[in-house]
Amino acid sequence: MPRLDSLPVLRNLIRLNLLIFAVGWLFDSLGFLSAGSAAMRSAFALFPQRITQEGMLWTPFTYMFLHGNLTHLVFNMMGLYFLGADLERALGSIRFLLIYLLSGVVGGWGFFLFSYLYQGDVDPVVGASGAVMGLLGAIVALYPRRQYVILPLMIPVRASVLGMLLFSSHLFFMFTPYGGRVAYDVHLAGGLLGFVLAWSMAFVHQRRCFRAHPDLNMAAAKAEWEAMLYRLNQPEGAASFSEAEWSRYHVLEEWLRYKDVLRLEELKEDAKRGNSTPKRAPAS
Repeated sequence: MPRLDSLPVLRNLIRLNLLIFAVGWLFDSLGFLSAGSAAMRSAFALFPQRITQEGMLWTPFTYMFLHGNLTHLVFNMMGLYFLGADLERALGSIRFLLIYLLSGVVGGWGFFLFSYLYQGDVDPVVGASGAVMGLLGAIVALYPRRQYVILPLMIPVRASVLGMLLFSSHLFFMFTPYGGRVAYDVHLAGGLLGFVLAWSMAFVHQRRCFRAHPDLNMAAAKAEWEAMLYRLNQPEGAASFSEAEWSRYHVLEEWLRYKDVLRLEELKEDAKRGNSTPKRAPAS
């Protein structure tokens, strides 16, 4: 299980979603309905017709921090937790937050354009699922062979397979009467944007690194990086590194930012659990 103490954006996003839900529930319980969950939905949920009629242009952003019920909240926070940990480590906090927020916003506007303008749906939408699907899209772009467990079936599936299953099923349900009350267009728009953003970040970064270090070989760099991580994870740790080795470490760290390699945080987590081998092997 990823530790949140080294992942500030992920930690605070989960806290914010939980806090907003708890405040609404508490005010409902105390009878302060003017500030309870229904009042929050009225002011901040995405009501598509109110965007055009009342100019509520903030709602394609604020809707992603509201949830319809506890089950809705728990499943979205689980997705955020498991997908977000890998991405914040690899991308850094700012890029990770950018993908999350933009995916949620584009998911909201996707709902407005498709469900409201095209299909005439006036039902409101809430939830972080568009933003979470953006994280899945980013994972598919960067780490397509990484495996995730589908709940509640407990079946491990590659990210690329999971992405294609969701993409095809969402398209089917969007254009047939079998979808029920699920905002599939929010999921699709958010997921596609997350994929495009992560792929673009990786592409630009890789081109820049190749220009700066044309001598680096990917396979050799991954092997060298893994050896350095294991040295850093030993009792002597950083003290065993010379200044030249630290310089080399930072070059490799930046060069492999968007590659599916082991991270020092993962090795430390496994060491705390007493595991002698890492929880996953680096991809070839």
